[in-house]
Amino acid sequence: MYNYRPIGVYGAKTMADEERLDKMKPDEEDLEQQIKKTGKNLLIVLESDGKDQFDDTHNNIWLVRHIPSFANYESFAELAKKYKFKNIAIVHHGNTYSDHTVRDAIKVILHYQDFQILGEAFKKMETKDITELDEKYFESFRKECDKIQNGVYELRHVKSYLSLRLLLNTIQDNFSFFSIACNEADDKEYLYEMAKMTNKKIKIFANSNFTQIEISRKFPVNNPFVINFGSILNCFLTTGSSWINSNGWSYINTSSNKITVTKQDLWLYSIGAKVYELVDRTAVLTPEQTKKIDEYQIYYSKKFKIGYSKAKGSAVYDQLIKQIIKDNPGIPLIPK
Repeated sequence: MYNYRPIGVYGAKTMADEERLDKMKPDEEDLEQQIKKTGKNLLIVLESDGKDQFDDTHNNIWLVRHIPSFANYESFAELAKKYKFKNIAIVHHGNTYSDHTVRDAIKVILHYQDFQILGEAFKKMETKDITELDEKYFESFRKECDKIQNGVYELRHVKSYLSLRLLLNTIQDNFSFFSIACNEADDKEYLYEMAKMTNKKIKIFANSNFTQIEISRKFPVNNPFVINFGSILNCFLTTGSSWINSNGWSYINTSSNKITVTKQDLWLYSIGAKVYELVDRTAVLTPEQTKKIDEYQIYYSKKFKIGYSKAKGSAVYDQLIKQIIKDNPGIPLIPK
């Protein structure tokens, strides 16, 4: 769920992940080969106008894929067959497993009560490779759901549940699953039900506040010459005004089925060895935290470099970057 929704921030890109494979840039090809060899991290974005931010960010950590709905089971199955992932993040609205802009007839909303019912039906199904399910299986699953609660679940709900279950079982042991959405940690049953879907030893994260899943930045604030740059990577995932619940992010460890309330915010990186960090904060960010966010967003933005260099010149941009690196000695550097 959005904390706010900027108007006219992103162009609508609806290209599915399979189509994008044929049009990848050279650095994306390198990243894909690296994933095949060692395993990497997957970031799924559902919004039709939300993926551009990740294209703007220098990134060697996340393989980013736009899949508009978890009902697109085949897209998830193809990814699971091709790679072994470490961490996985899904960027979406709370309890919504499809692009929020689609009409209600094809929207997918699943709460923990739905997970309970779908989970009961799943137990009664024939055991099969979860990456090799077909239409016959989906229809049998739906009929099994009807025996529990008739007429509630359609194929889109069944496929979405199975796609989520597939992702949770694709992660390698000792890594994490991040549900980047609003307020899903408000009820602990959500995390407990998610944990029931996997036999992997992982952590599953959810937020107790609104989560920022889009971002719009301007530089400078008055009469800006660079607009709509940056991303939710290298930034707190909860905006200051949305830090209402001091519980922050919670996670369940599937090994112990224990929930930990962190009382911290989550920060995802895009470059380097560190994938994420839990950080202490309050609703009012410290001057140091605000400065860090601003400088990290500038440093990792491709669009900022183009706009700033055009307005001020490449030499001035280079000096700005040198100062940012000096101000942030621990900043993971963009590989040359």
